[in-house]
Amino acid sequence: MDNISHKVVSIKSAIKAEDRPLLNPHHYYPHFQPIVFLPTGKIAGYEALARTHNKNGKVVSAGEIFINSQYSLSNRRDLDRSIRKNALEQFANSVQDGFLTINIVPDWVDMLSSKLCTPTISMIDEIGIDPARVVIEITEASGNVDNLKRVVKAYHQAGLKVAIDDFGAGASQLDRIIALEPDIIKLDMRLFKNATRGGLPADVVLSVSDLAQRAGCELICEGVETEQEFHFGVECGAKYMQGWLFHKADLNFLAPDLSQDKVKDLLASYLDRKSLKTLETVRHNAEVKTSVLALKHSLQQLQSTVSLAAQLMQAGILRYFLCKTDGTQISPNFDVNQQGITEDEQFVGFNWSFRPYFHALVALDAVKPQQLILSKIYRDSSSHIMCKTFSTYLSNDVVLLVDCKVEDDTLFVE
Repeated sequence: MDNISHKVVSIKSAIKAEDRPLLNPHHYYPHFQPIVFLPTGKIAGYEALARTHNKNGKVVSAGEIFINSQYSLSNRRDLDRSIRKNALEQFANSVQDGFLTINIVPDWVDMLSSKLCTPTISMIDEIGIDPARVVIEITEASGNVDNLKRVVKAYHQAGLKVAIDDFGAGASQLDRIIALEPDIIKLDMRLFKNATRGGLPADVVLSVSDLAQRAGCELICEGVETEQEFHFGVECGAKYMQGWLFHKADLNFLAPDLSQDKVKDLLASYLDRKSLKTLETVRHNAEVKTSVLALKHSLQQLQSTVSLAAQLMQAGILRYFLCKTDGTQISPNFDVNQQGITEDEQFVGFNWSFRPYFHALVALDAVKPQQLILSKIYRDSSSHIMCKTFSTYLSNDVVLLVDCKVEDDTLFVE
């Protein structure tokens, strides 16, 4: 109790403990929302969620209770522990083979003595659950990172897995990925839903997939409610998903194979759409390649490229330029637009050897001379247009680079 944050101290000082109402743990209990595993379609685990009844007797989320300063922090923590223990006991008494995720508010961690074993580990030992079947979700962006690091280390040593919940919400949580080395990243639901509409939010969320892979983490998309959101979750690289598209949270556990047919149909619809999208991309790349090779031939023959302007524009080519093999740009940018082909001198002398497609071009030339290299899709920093760069050798020491506008091959809103 010695390590309470300044925020908590200020809240406690504002309301005297004896004047606070007390939460009755008998009014709160866990519901369990299934998490499906896409490769099998089965329910692989559950997230334990706090529930209560409103004044009309309807089951509602109790999540807001844990941030309500009307109640003391210790009272909210004790209630959370009560629900957590209830969930672990129910899970242990069920016939489930999967895992259970439970949420831990970082403020609770700040209240632990540095010498105290975490209550959750004690609960798991007492109840007799295999620790490998329990995932601790670190919620919110509050809490002292050093305290979290200490407790997460204890979780890992005890055999539990750790997830960073609501990743991408509010302030950057990259420091937590580095400090805590989580096993799972759960995307923030609002960020995920916004990203399914495409644009920059989609680019940012898709980059989380690369982050998760680099960090050796599994990615879970939650709040999946539509087929479109399912498709985007697959684009993100998530093998686990949860949401109303599959099942709502319920008082009881479900048969593991209850979601199999649903997932199978969703994956089939994803494959159909992705295949069509990929076919469009392949056809467009072939069209651009024809134009790039025509451009290359004209430049090698020292012919004017003016007559190619309409063809280049039709293929979506934005510009082309020449570089030495060390990456130094030796020509203007030749911009393809409604006026034909215009020149922009400002980038002459710039060195582009750091771009990933450039070293691929140099490396492959030793194996496949005159190979045409295609970059990944990226968003052009000046025009904000989605692009790819085609590159090929024009001569032994000169490289032709062609920037082309493209359709992203990921699946967004129609």
